[in-house]
Amino acid sequence: MSLAGCLGGSSNSTSLSVGIPSSSTTTGAASNSFQRVVKEQSGDTEPAGEIRWQNQETGGDPPSLRQFSQGNLQALTAGNFIAASAQEDQPPFAEQPLDTLPNQMFSISSLHMHVLSVNGSGIETTDDLVGSNFWALPPSWGLRQQAEAVFSNAGLWSELQDTDSIVNADTGDVAGLIEEGNIDALIAYGAGFQNLAGWATEVDARADLQLVEFSDSLVEAANDTRGTSHSELDVYGWEQQDFQQDQMDVYGADFQFWLGSDVSRDVGYELARISNENTESIQEGQPAYLDHSDPETMASLYLEDMPVHPGPYDFLEEQGVDMSAYTRGDE
Repeated sequence: MSLAGCLGGSSNSTSLSVGIPSSSTTTGAASNSFQRVVKEQSGDTEPAGEIRWQNQETGGDPPSLRQFSQGNLQALTAGNFIAASAQEDQPPFAEQPLDTLPNQMFSISSLHMHVLSVNGSGIETTDDLVGSNFWALPPSWGLRQQAEAVFSNAGLWSELQDTDSIVNADTGDVAGLIEEGNIDALIAYGAGFQNLAGWATEVDARADLQLVEFSDSLVEAANDTRGTSHSELDVYGWEQQDFQQDQMDVYGADFQFWLGSDVSRDVGYELARISNENTESIQEGQPAYLDHSDPETMASLYLEDMPVHPGPYDFLEEQGVDMSAYTRGDE
């Protein structure tokens, strides 16, 4: 069915509640910028009508997926790793599997996860993290679940837990905890070769850090973990640090918008058109937002074993994108 008019307004309007982790995250900033552009570009015209893209902070993509399954959200941002985990009833969904999953909508950005330590901590490789105070992202995040999977595959996560090395804290507390000496090392990320998340720019301004080298076991573990792999990239995003090196070890995390199958094909099509035709405006609010002026890029992060919403699917097919590897979602 269509959600047109179900949340108020005329029968020619659609209100979408969209789950984001927080506005200080890369995907939250992307969705906030997309919300602004949708408001500017969406009109009260047939067949899609007016679209209201309304962001709701949930604390992470696992909570967003749970809220979606309960019928409280119609769209969300989420990483491919955590969406695949939900599809396969893997942690954190193993004990409480989800009844309903959203369709893939289109790409947001690829994140580059890396590890840093406080200068003077003595932590130079990921093997040195055991026994330290290590912040591995907020427990409610899909990125935290991905980190746990990577470090578990390397045999490190259980050692970190056994030595009480894991620090659980929200992003807004990290810079202060570093200054207080309560965090020795952390996981951070850059997005799309453009920037850091908002919370990480505060850490950059207030902490003296160095990059941590991935041990061989962590490199192998990243390559063996579903949805990610290890690579070495040029350092970017850190403006206040003097790393004394040009490259950093990273593992990847791909993020997309996701849209419920109850949302009409026409609304999904219009959202894809708006993103394709207004990339520069969206990037004003989040430079890491992928360049959707090339429709191929919109499809670049699709998973082959999860359906694509029929609206974006049809739009991209009309733009000449080869969609034969993907399944068109049910209307």
